[in-house]
Amino acid sequence: MAEPASAEERRKQQAKQRERKDALRREMLKTMPHGKLSVEIGVWRGEFSQILLEELSPSKLCLIDPWGVQPDPDGGASLAGARSQDDMDRIYDAVKDRYSTEIAKGQVSLIRDFSIPALRLFEDQSIGFAYLDGDHSYQGVKADLEALLPKMIEGGVIMLDDYHRRGWWKDGVMRAFHEFLGANSANLRLKAIKGAQVAVQKL
Repeated sequence: MAEPASAEERRKQQAKQRERKDALRREMLKTMPHGKLSVEIGVWRGEFSQILLEELSPSKLCLIDPWGVQPDPDGGASLAGARSQDDMDRIYDAVKDRYSTEIAKGQVSLIRDFSIPALRLFEDQSIGFAYLDGDHSYQGVKADLEALLPKMIEGGVIMLDDYHRRGWWKDGVMRAFHEFLGANSANLRLKAIKGAQVAVQKL
């Protein structure tokens, strides 16, 4: 019987998985709209935000996240892994510091709010690219997609993370996405899918 992996081994495995995922996402982003107003919904520590800046060269990148402790459906202390609101405040401050230069230049903005009220701040047909990695519940993904669609320009792309059934959300992401495609079939086309990443383009 194999011995359980040590904490260090688990960290190394997680780092390798992250590297593979980031390489796949970088490849996919090369086919996405460049130089446009872009939003990232679900930012956490802002690591993927850097990849979005590098690969898309957006006219502006808006990072949307409440940075608040959310109940974990599996019974844990926090959906994102932070133990308290103080933890989330520190993470928010770290993201703000990480992108302080870009924020000062107007290249990046942080919106500390939930996605639906945050998206009301954008004009219709203004967003060229959106990365959706926020609330993974069926209701959350459905609401985010419906709120995003009128905000997207023609040719704009919405890209989703975790398009699979392995997490606590089970088929929530997939079901919401499939229903969204079906309900808007005349105005959307599937643009790309790689691993657990899927993207749809507004016609």
